[in-house]
Amino acid sequence: MKDFSILVVDDDENIRHSLDLMLSSEGFKVTTCASAQTALEVLEGAPYPLVISDIMMPGMSGVELLKKVKSINVETVVVLMTGYSSIKGAIEAIQAGAQDYLIKPINPEDVMLMVARNYQQFKKNQRAEMMRQEITRNKTVSIIGNSPGIKQVKNEIAQVAPVNLSVLITGESGTGKELVARAVHDLSARKDELFVAINCASIPSDLLESELFGHEKGAFSGAVSRKYGLFEIADKGTILLDEVGEMPIQLQPKILRAIETGIFRRLGSTQEIISDFRIISSTNRNLEDAILEKQFRSDLYFRLNQFRISVPPLRERKSDIPALVDFYALKKKRPDSLSTEAPECIEMLKQYHWPGNVRQLFNALDRAFLYAGESTLLLQHFAAEISLPSVDKSDADQPHKLLADIENEYILKMYYDMGQNRTRTANALGISLRSLFNKLKSLNI
Repeated sequence: MKDFSILVVDDDENIRHSLDLMLSSEGFKVTTCASAQTALEVLEGAPYPLVISDIMMPGMSGVELLKKVKSINVETVVVLMTGYSSIKGAIEAIQAGAQDYLIKPINPEDVMLMVARNYQQFKKNQRAEMMRQEITRNKTVSIIGNSPGIKQVKNEIAQVAPVNLSVLITGESGTGKELVARAVHDLSARKDELFVAINCASIPSDLLESELFGHEKGAFSGAVSRKYGLFEIADKGTILLDEVGEMPIQLQPKILRAIETGIFRRLGSTQEIISDFRIISSTNRNLEDAILEKQFRSDLYFRLNQFRISVPPLRERKSDIPALVDFYALKKKRPDSLSTEAPECIEMLKQYHWPGNVRQLFNALDRAFLYAGESTLLLQHFAAEISLPSVDKSDADQPHKLLADIENEYILKMYYDMGQNRTRTANALGISLRSLFNKLKSLNI
């Protein structure tokens, strides 16, 4: 069944029946009405992209119906049928505001040609609306750095991008997992189509389903118009499920079915939609542990984890820090900011352990640029950010304990420096508010 509803309005039962059979046989959903008043009641309850109406009807005429239809939805196409066999009827129909007209007796070929033309335009408009609803970037991305860990990530991206497998990207918060996902998309055969992303942790669970599947007008309180879901928007393209480990367990079976079959329904609709999308997911959570804790389904995990890319934390790729600093300084139009004391500043940046990873590094540079004004960056511009001592090499036998202690101490320091404001603290650390909340909870704060 095509996702295109047609409303036929005519007081002649034979014409209604004939058009219903003709259009239904081609896969269109057809509703028929014997009067214009009934048609208006139907249109108030559901959208119809195409209305085919007779002009001469008892009570309200087709021309009057046309004006009322346009007041309900200006985008609805109205085609008027006239019994005049001359050009006069066609002129009157067009002057009344009809987008097209049909001459009675109805010629099936004319009807199907008109419907096909409007159906193709509807699909074009629908695609344009999808793109309008979802602000996307389709720029080729580059992964900055040449450390062994990043070289491996680049090789894995090049390996999996041309193959239509689901990709699971793992790594700590702030390591650049979305950048990796975009690189996979940009190197794939889908590069000219949409890349859409959704953070499963940032959207309330009761709204996440609507974001992914879409909804019809009136599907729930507040659904004042049709909304296209990301699965539908990403047709022929790629969708990133960021922080997929935070997806509600009750929603996971529906997600699994949509991924496996490419078939789903908008909320409030019985119409099945088919979409060809590629799934990329990312997480900073150990999904294997989540499965054991009954918080993530194993069948969904295996479907998402057809190919895995692990992004290393910044503390394991510190040789990339100079390149990252150069990249970000150029992006912020501050290419000469580190010219005077570059070796000292870079060495200081390399000594820090960066719990917030690349995101935190860029945040630190932003604040340093602010403190420096138009001047060259100096060591003191970074003092508030990286004042904690680095781990001594002599303590290498217990690095995890020391790193955890240093991280906890730094988080507490930033928390109180920011006046115990969690949002400001999370932004300063370059981590999500949820991650900060969990960390403070573990510290009994």
